Amino acid sequence: MATKHQIVCVPAALLAGLGSGLLLLPGCETSDPCALRQAACLDVVLIGNRDDGMGNPIAYRDLSVKVCPASPGTSADPLAKCDPAAPCGTELAATPMPVSLTAVAPYSANVQGLVTFRLPDSFNELPDSPPGPVVDPIDDTDQKIARLKELRGKDPRAVRILVTQAGQAAPVWDSRCDEDLFSRDQWTMLRYYRVGKNEYRAVYSPLAAAKTSAP
Repeated sequence: MATKHQIVCVPAALLAGLGSGLLLLPGCETSDPCALRQAACLDVVLIGNRDDGMGNPIAYRDLSVKVCPASPGTSADPLAKCDPAAPCGTELAATPMPVSLTAVAPYSANVQGLVTFRLPDSFNELPDSPPGPVVDPIDDTDQKIARLKELRGKDPRAVRILVTQAGQAAPVWDSRCDEDLFSRDQWTMLRYYRVGKNEYRAVYSPLAAAKTSAP
């Protein structure tokens, strides 16, 4: 897997199909604002299975990734559940073309791919009030989680990350739905998906719901 320092950071820069090498789009190189913490950026790591369960290699085809603002139209009700059919709204960033992934070598631990996004400057300039100081003094874990869920619905820096696949009606991974599966410990440690001002955040997306085919 390539490291962040090997990535040229541009809007929707794409590192995919690690088996066929890295595709670097013209960009910021050593003056990368993501690495310099001068922009809001996301590494979305796509993680699939190693093979089909019988040792045969597999490929994940026609995957797309997009990042949306999560707050508009999102209920602050802590009991509200994710709606996989809810529209993304105005995209902050998206892959410019579908992604296909294969294992880099027969001995690879699994199939992996990496998409790096630099979010718009307009997003980076939004107010940034991390939820920590608000909820940390709360001793009761259930109250803290309820408060985090309320904040999520109001936080302008909350994001929703969708991984879709051609031919699949529902997303194969949805960060907002993933939050509904968080354990109590995950809620208090990970909180919810947000990107702070000048933050460079890594997000891990398992492709368990994606369809596979022969390479």
